[in-house]
Order: sequence, then structure tokens, then C-alpha cells
Amino acid sequence: MRKNKRNRLINRLEAEGAFDVDYLPQGKRYIMPDGDYKYVRTNFFYRLSCIFCRTVTFLLGPILCFVRFGLKVRDKKNLKGINGAICVCNHVSIVDTLFVKQAVGHYRSYHTGAPHNNKKGLGGFIMRRAGFLPLGGGFAAQKKFNLTLEALLKNGAVVNFYPEEALWQHYEKPRPLKIGAFRYAAKFGVPVVPLFVTFEGKHKRAVVNVLEPIYPDVGTDDKRNAERMMNICFEQWKRTYERVYGKSLAYISE
Repeated sequence: MRKNKRNRLINRLEAEGAFDVDYLPQGKRYIMPDGDYKYVRTNFFYRLSCIFCRTVTFLLGPILCFVRFGLKVRDKKNLKGINGAICVCNHVSIVDTLFVKQAVGHYRSYHTGAPHNNKKGLGGFIMRRAGFLPLGGGFAAQKKFNLTLEALLKNGAVVNFYPEEALWQHYEKPRPLKIGAFRYAAKFGVPVVPLFVTFEGKHKRAVVNVLEPIYPDVGTDDKRNAERMMNICFEQWKRTYERVYGKSLAYISE
């Protein structure tokens, strides 16, 4: 999609307050998870293929991200001591999963997404083995996802969510957040690591800003904890946006 057309679509959605609407076509050839869906397999050959795919992204991902986006990671020191966490990032590129991997680690990161991203064919094969965890499906699939997520977090994984939900390419502002990722952090007692991608300089190079981790408040119920962490995350994103771009956050109104 051409840049001018994309920007017109995004501006219209912003004016309508439709921040969670996807403007890109989703496709129909994907696998919807169900009660029998295996999010993470443990057999030898599957694990070997996972190592291979993650090694490919580890070797080629940084090259692609630098050549195409000039990507750099800022304040990676904020990840020190993080062992098992929910990560949240603004959704601004079709390859921003590679941005997240470069920030938090290629071998320990997993990435959630809508079921229409769980493609059939070679692309989906590679994505799943590189750590893709599709959301959606019925109650049985959700229960299995929850058990998988709990096990991954206990083993020190960093699991990424896009709490804005929809992909808006190269959109600079933080959008209203969905609470799901923060509910998981509260439920499993793990920190939230906020990432915020900015586009800086003359050539609008992508920068992944690793912000301060947000920890659950011991003694607070899960619902209030989730709301608290979500609000803190949005404020961190907002401050980063205003600092980098030198302007107050304001949305287009109809």
C-alpha cells in the first residue's frame, strides 16, 4: 500500500477513534487454534527445527532491520535481571516482531498475535518455530494457551503482546491499550516490560526504546493490578513519544 493512501486511512481511523481496526487485508489461509492445538512441542525434531529457525532470525534479522529501518535499541539496561516477563510493544511494522527479538533476545522470546497471522505454508511454519503463539479460538484453546504461557514464563521466557491490537505501519503516537496482556502479568505475578518504537532523525530510523519494567503490586487483586500496570505503561509510552517528537500527545478529531 502506498504511503499517502496508508496515511489517509490511518488518519480517518484515528479521527473515528477506531484505534484497534486493521486496515490491511488479513487473508483466509490460516490455522485457528482449538483444544488440540499444540502451541509448543517437545519432540526432538521439532525442537531442532525451532533452534534452526531462531538461529536464522538471530543471524539475518539484525541485518534486515538495520538495512531497511536503521534499527537500534535504546536503554537495553532496563532488561537487567528480567527472567520471565510479559513484554508489550506498539505495533508499527509488519516485521516489528524482529524489533522485539533484537531488544529482548532471539532465543527466549515468544510473540502472540491474531489467528490470521498463523499462516499455512512455509511462512507459518517458520513463524511458529521462531516462537509465534496465536491467540483466539474457543474456551479449550484459551485454556491450553494459558497453561502454555504459564510454563513459558516459569522457564524465563519473555512473551510479547501488541496491546494496541491492530497494526498501523509507521504510526508514531501511542494508541489506547487493551488490558489482556496486563491481566496475564497480574495473574502470573511477572513484570511487564514496555517497549516503544519511535522513528527518529532525517531518515526516520526505527528505535526500540526499552522502558522501565512495571512490577505487580503484591497484595493488590489481579484486576486492579492489571489496570494499574496498563495505565503506567501508557504513561511511559506517552512520555517517550512527547520526549522524542517534542510535542504533546493529541489525536485527530472529527
